[in-house]
Amino acid sequence: MKNVIKLLLFITYATCIFFLPNNKFIMLFVIFNLFIMFISEVQLKKVITKVMQVLPFIAFTFIINYILDNFYNALWIGIKLFIVCNITIVYSETTNIARHSRYNKSHLLST
Repeated sequence: MKNVIKLLLFITYATCIFFLPNNKFIMLFVIFNLFIMFISEVQLKKVITKVMQVLPFIAFTFIINYILDNFYNALWIGIKLFIVCNITIVYSETTNIARHSRYNKSHLLST
């Protein structure tokens, strides 16, 4: 049940980021992501490595949006996508059903 609640909160959070207006309010989400990352004890190095792997796709999205719209809107979409990718990585590091099932299986075998 805990994982379902985390999933619903994650989906709501990620969706809200894209519906918010393009202003400096987005920086609160960056701070919130960092806060969540430190609370859940996800290693910063791991998050940076995984974000760097996704960065080419964010850059591609930025370029396509720049061609179709303008630089300002493309930049905001890129920033929002970066924030959502960051929180997705944190979510995937803290919620993994396979990881929990392996723990439970090994825990049951040891008792």
